[in-house]
Amino acid sequence: MSDQNQNGCLTVGEGVSLSGNFSVPDIAFISGTVNGELTAREILIGATGVVKGTVSADIIDVRGEIHQEITSKKSLLIRSTGRVSGNITYVELEIEKGGDIQGTMVKTDAPSGSNY
Repeated sequence: MSDQNQNGCLTVGEGVSLSGNFSVPDIAFISGTVNGELTAREILIGATGVVKGTVSADIIDVRGEIHQEITSKKSLLIRSTGRVSGNITYVELEIEKGGDIQGTMVKTDAPSGSNY
């Protein structure tokens, strides 16, 4: 990826562990471990990625794991290797065969004025 394409993005590589509150203007790619609060426009959790804490984004695509508080303002996609657990709020939900979701789920409407 060129520097131009990385503006406003966060990449947490495999084997990397971060703790804290992270506000990402664009896309967060997580292949390592994040503990805390993660907010972004789009969150992509790789197969080795684990997020424990509060997660909020328009689009959340999960191949790894997310645990605790999950809010997807547009779509939540759980891939075949994905695991999601906790309090889950979503507008649209898609789960591939093999994907796992556990917890309290609340479906909401798309925010007014959105193109979704």
